[in-house]
Amino acid sequence: MHPSLKLDLPDPEWILLLRSQVEKGKSISQIARETEMARPSVSMLISGTYPAQSLDLVTAKHAARVFAIYRDQVLCPFLRIGLTPDRCRSLASAPMSTSDPEQITQWRACRRCHLNPLKSEAADG
Repeated sequence: MHPSLKLDLPDPEWILLLRSQVEKGKSISQIARETEMARPSVSMLISGTYPAQSLDLVTAKHAARVFAIYRDQVLCPFLRIGLTPDRCRSLASAPMSTSDPEQITQWRACRRCHLNPLKSEAADG
């Protein structure tokens, strides 16, 4: 893809969460402190001027924390959406489907996931 061509893709949900905090009256500095992100990065992410070609690295580094702080949710690395802890646990503890390819893929992803709540319970127990 030519560097001057830019796709107009929707912003990831975690960036929308950052914007919603500004709409609720929080300052960029306050959001940066709460999320442990650099204030200029928060500002550029919210304004849509973040200079990276792809948001993959910044998403991997900060998105899960943003979901945890502002939604009390877990960012599912497989689905790439926020899930309540109960929904995450439900997906992780579901039996393996033998007929639905999407459910089989989800089941496998949950088994490998570092956020799988069943793994932490097994380590605690």
